[in-house]
Amino acid sequence: MEEQNSLTEMFNRRKLFGVNAVMKDFDFKELNEVQKYYPQGYHGVDKEGRPIYIERLGKLDVEKLMQVTTLDRYVKYQVLDYEKTHRVRFPACSISANRHINRNLVILDVEGVTFKSFTRPVQNVIMQLRKIYNDFYPETLHQMLIVNAGPGFRLLWSAIKCFLDPETASKIQVIGNKYRTKLLEMIDESELPDFLGGSCNCKLEGGCLRSDRGPWKDISIA
Repeated sequence: MEEQNSLTEMFNRRKLFGVNAVMKDFDFKELNEVQKYYPQGYHGVDKEGRPIYIERLGKLDVEKLMQVTTLDRYVKYQVLDYEKTHRVRFPACSISANRHINRNLVILDVEGVTFKSFTRPVQNVIMQLRKIYNDFYPETLHQMLIVNAGPGFRLLWSAIKCFLDPETASKIQVIGNKYRTKLLEMIDESELPDFLGGSCNCKLEGGCLRSDRGPWKDISIA
């Protein structure tokens, strides 16, 4: 009964937000500009066939980001992309891997992030995205690897971790700059962007985080 109530609440929140309307009408024309100031995107799959989502939080420039979009539009874009993951990426990965896939592997690159860089505008962006994720897309995280974590970020992480659900926190591993071996345990080198120690650069697509590379781009599957 509790699980059923949670699902009902989730669907009600989605309806109130207008997820279906976003899917139907929203056009995020500023995506290329947004990528300059907050590089992120799906790229490849891990060795178990899960889609890999990568964010370069250390390159987030909130001031410039908010010059090319608004927080409301950015949140709607994230909803649109989450929906694509559920409706397109997960099914395509399931077909490709010949097993049910319904969770992501997330890599968060925090190079350069310190306590000082976690300003109020940055907090607003992250908290809005966390709310959307928790409200609409619970239980889609397989594991998160936070890489390039320096002393400044580790101090910040100590403060953040206590606010996370214990189950979610247990799926997150914080690593310094010697992360390549760990990533290659889970991801083939050809599926990993070169800026994370892999061999892929997606040069023709303008870079790995602009390519949306994965089974969902395979015409024979899609």
